This record gives sequence, C-alpha cells and structure tokens, in this order.
Amino acid sequence: MSIRPARRRALLLWLALIASVSCSGGGKDGTVTEPTAVLTTLTVALSSATLQVNQSSQATASGLDQNNRAIGVGAVTWSSSSPSVATISPSGTISALAPGQTTITGASQGKQGTATLTVPLAPAIADFAIVDAQFTQGVQVADGSLPMVLAGNAAVVNVLVRASTAVTRPMQIVLRLLDASGALVRSDTALSVGALGTAPSFEAPSVQFLVPAAVLRSGLRWQVLRDPKGAAPDDSVANDAFPRAGAATLATVTVPPLNIRFVPIVLSAHGNATGAVNTAVLPQYLRSLLSIHPLGVVNARVGTPLTTAASFGITPSGGAAPFWQQVLAELDLARVVDPVESTANWYGVVVPPAGFNNTTLGGFSYIPPTTANTGPGTRTSVGVQINWFTRPTQARDLVAHEIGHTFGRAHAPCGGAGSPLDLTYPLATGTLEQSGHDVFAWANGLATSAPTVDKSAGDAMGYCFPVWSSAYTYRAVLAFRGLIAASALTVDLPRVRAVPSAARRRTLVVRGSITNGHQLRLEPAFALDARPSLPDRAGSYRVEGLDADGRVLFAHTFEPFVLAHMPDVRPFTVVLPSDAALEAQLVSIVVRGPAGTQRIDRSPAAGMVPVARATQAVREGNGMVNVACADASARGILVLDSSTGTVLGSAPAASLRIAAASAAAVAVVCSDGVGSQRTRVDVR
Repeated sequence: MSIRPARRRALLLWLALIASVSCSGGGKDGTVTEPTAVLTTLTVALSSATLQVNQSSQATASGLDQNNRAIGVGAVTWSSSSPSVATISPSGTISALAPGQTTITGASQGKQGTATLTVPLAPAIADFAIVDAQFTQGVQVADGSLPMVLAGNAAVVNVLVRASTAVTRPMQIVLRLLDASGALVRSDTALSVGALGTAPSFEAPSVQFLVPAAVLRSGLRWQVLRDPKGAAPDDSVANDAFPRAGAATLATVTVPPLNIRFVPIVLSAHGNATGAVNTAVLPQYLRSLLSIHPLGVVNARVGTPLTTAASFGITPSGGAAPFWQQVLAELDLARVVDPVESTANWYGVVVPPAGFNNTTLGGFSYIPPTTANTGPGTRTSVGVQINWFTRPTQARDLVAHEIGHTFGRAHAPCGGAGSPLDLTYPLATGTLEQSGHDVFAWANGLATSAPTVDKSAGDAMGYCFPVWSSAYTYRAVLAFRGLIAASALTVDLPRVRAVPSAARRRTLVVRGSITNGHQLRLEPAFALDARPSLPDRAGSYRVEGLDADGRVLFAHTFEPFVLAHMPDVRPFTVVLPSDAALEAQLVSIVVRGPAGTQRIDRSPAAGMVPVARATQAVREGNGMVNVACADASARGILVLDSSTGTVLGSAPAASLRIAAASAAAVAVVCSDGVGSQRTRVDVR
C-alpha cells in the first residue's frame, strides 16, 4: 500500500522520539554516570629477591581497581618483618644485614602487598696459603737446605700455594730479592699454573721463578708474596707470605772452578777412527754435567788428539774393560806430564770403529779420595762420543757419570751397576729421594719452565736411564769439591799428592797394575818433566830403585788406584823426583806387595847405553806419522809435540803411529824399561 507524504512525516517524527527516550538512561536529567575507581589490590615487587649481606634492592608497589585496571597507589608505607635481616627505607630501598628471610610489606589506602626477601649465608671464601718455597739449581731436598752454588747455574724458586677449595683462576705471586742491607735487588711476578688445590707438591709447583746466575750472591735475602694487589682476597693474610717471619738469607757456597780438557782419541789400530769433539759441540758434552752437578765456573776446551794402539776388539761387539783401561792409563800419563793443564780434568772421547754396533762399557774413570789430589789416577776419564748411542742423552750422561767418579763417587745401585758400589746410598733402587727440576734447560732457552724430573729417575752414578742427581750424590759432590773427604767407597783409597808448590822438574814416572790381587805388572818407566806426585801415607806396596850393586837409590810405599767399572784391576803411577845422576846409576825398578814382586831391568844392563841413538818420524799419506826408536829392542815410546810439550801418544813398544798431520817436528822419548832418552826429530 502507499503512504501519503503527510502521514509519512508524522511516522518518522514518532520513531525519532521513541529512539531518543530509549537512549537517555535513568538519570533525572536523562544521562548515564561511571562508578568511581578505587584501589582494591596492591602488589609489591623487589628488584632482587635474593641479596648477599651488604647488598641492596629496591621495592616497588603497583595497584589494580575494582575492574582490574591499573591504578595509582599513592604514598606507600614500607616495613620489614625482620629488620635484623633487612631494613627498608621510606623510599623502598632495602638493605641486607644478615642471613635469613624477611617479608617486605607495602601499605596504601588500606591495602597491603608483600614480597619475600632472602639473604643467604655468604659463600665460603677460599683460604690461600704459600706453604713452601725452595731455591734449586736442579736438585731439591725436603727441607730446602741445599745451598746455591755461586757463579754456576741459574736458580729456580719453586713455590707451593695451597687453596682450601679448588681454584682454577691464575693467581699472582711475587718474588722479592734484597741485598744484605734490605735494599731491593730484584722483583719478579708470575702467575700460578694449573688448578690450586689442598695438596700442592714440588712435582708440580704452583709457581716457578727463574733467577739468573748473575743475580745470585752471598747475603742475598728473599721472600715470596701472594696476591699483593688484592685481586684474590682470602680469609687470612697471615699466610700470604713465605717465609712468614720475613725475608730469609739465601744459603750459598763457592766451589773451585772446574777445568776440563776434552781430548779426541785416535785409534790407530782401527783406521785412525777419531772421537768427534770440537768447540761447536762442547755444549752437548757438557749438558748433563752442568744440569745435575753442583758446579760453579766450568772452563772446557778441546785438546790435542791422543793416539793409542789399543784394540777396541773384534766386530761387531767391542769396548771391553782392557781397552778402556789402556786408553785411560795412556791419557792419564799425558795429563800428568802436561806442561799446562796437569791439574785439570781430562776426558778422552772415543768413537767405536766402523763395524761395531755394541760396546761392553761406555767409559772409564779413576776415583780419587779427595779433591786435593791432582796427581796420577785422580782426574782422568774416557767415554764414547755423542751421537753414537741410540739413546740421545747417553753420551752426555756418561760425561756426568765419569766425571762424577773423579769427584770421589762410587756407583749407585741402579741398573746392575758394578763394583765399586756405594753401600751407603739411601735407596736400594738407586733412584732419587725427591723429584728434580731441569733448571739448566730453562736458563738456556731449551724450555719455558724448569721441567720436573720424576723421582723414579736413576742417580747419575748408576746404570739406569733416564738419569739425574740424587740429593745424596749432590751433597757428596759438594762436600768433595769443598775439600772435604766424602768418599763412600768400601776399599782403601790411595792418597797421592802433588808435592806442594812443586815446579815441573825432571821426574821418573813408574807405572803398573795389579790384577785380581796377585798379577803384578810393570810398564816401561819414562824420565819426563812433570810435577812430582808422591804418596802422603804408607801403603801396602813399595817401589824401589836399585843400582848395579843392588843398593837402594829410592823407596816409597803406595796404594794402587781405584778404577770405576773394573774393581779387579788396581793401577798405580808414582812420579818420583829424579836427576841425571840418579838415572845414570839406576839399573832396576822393583815393586813389592801383597800381589808379589815384579822387577824390570835396564836393557842392556852392562854399560847402560841409551836406547835412542837416533829415531825416525815419517809422515804417512793419511795424516799419521810413523815414529820409531832406532833400537828395536826399546820397551816403550812416548811422543810429544815439540813446541807445546803435549803428549801425542805412547805405547809399550819401540814404535808408534800418531796423528800429527801438521807437525814439523816431534819430541820422542824411548825407554829401555828403566832409563830413557828424549830426542827432537824432524818429521819427513
């Protein structure tokens, strides 16, 4: 149906009126009002709900109205249920005072909110203590009583730091060195290595300091300090220094210089095989010696080669005791009559000839009773050259071993070492009492610290490998080199001395040996310039010189020497003052003793015609010189460099081949057994 316009307008007006009334609400004026928002919930929050003592936190409050909408809380009143645990300021700052728990309450507009604060027990602070510190030059003892040898090796200070709980972070340790007046000489800082624990040991020191040899001196004082900057505090500073009572004076000792002449040995019986030693390789020979023995200044040089006719043996295995005994005796004779270095240590260097892959023994040496002895049978050793053994360190260890014998040391009971054994060695295993440290390696740039040498290592005077010096041997060598008799041998040692302040003069050198206690042997005697060396006490053997009528021209008693590695052979050498008149009358030399009697007579006895009327020295094409006495019946020959007086070789024969490639002339001494004559011979 259709609606007329007038009615349509009326209808629209009526509908609008109804809509207006329905939207006007229930107010008197026809409007709708919201209810007022009020705080109904107050919440307290802490910036940190756990605090350590003396730490702080901030409390804040927030609120919600009846419609769970955020609403301001206004001023808040704060309180702590346990003020002894923590307090809170009017602004909400919390201060932790003691371990425990407390409830933090905030109140506003009649509403409250709470939060729990925990103050735990403080974590335990580790206690650190320097429990020990020791100076060492390679060998240590439990009480740290070994003195430092001045003018020798550097020193290392091994420091032990104990921690009550394991700590892995590095810790700073300071070594302070002061002179006798207290003035600071040196200060060094190092960091601990590895984890610090409750049981530190010198097998793995917490800290090591390297002290150069030039810094060591008499009267030096020292102290070690922990964490001087306070970066790692602990619960007690009383044990953060060592020694506790203050700087201690370092124990030091001075020993005589050690002079060593290394002598290449030429084996004329084996194609002139010559021991390889020269200035460039001397440090390799000295490496073990300098690392383990208490030495100060060491002067080492290479001497003129010495030629021997001794046979090394039959391939492939040689180097039995008789070979070494002969070479040692010939080298000792050369040392005793040397015009320059008769009191030095001589070390002969031998190379096993081609075709030999084994040597029964690696070296030989005499064992003197005191360091005051410088005569025959005291300071001479021989050994195999470096780079021959399969074990890289064996030759250099032999140098330390054999020269150790010349310091009066017998064998340590390790590795089946033979007689003479040191029966007072403290461990039946012949090993170390305490671990050592290779100070020499660090001081000479071969390592970045002083590596630990495990106490299972064998003593240098035994036959075990690897080797180091025990504290027992170290002390004994110190005592020996300090002019104190400290031999541990179980045999009666000879005491042969050079006549005090005796100058070189004409002497008669009488040599021989006793084997197995009953085989007495005399070598040809030589009249040579040397320092007389006579026994300083009565011995069980007697040497006599007789004239043609049997009258005694001289007589001295003596004890034979002790040989390392060959206890059944006791060699002897007596260097007697002589002159032309005595030698003109001398016809026989007699040695008597428990092994019997041995006599050597001049030949020919009648007329005492000198053996060497003329000699020959002929150069060969291989750098050798063939020297021969004119009389083929000569019993002994000794050849010297005519310009230096150095012995080039000797033999119980009438001829000898020597290494003397550049010599223009040599001095030849030929012996008839009792008398001898020296002749200068041009090499042609």
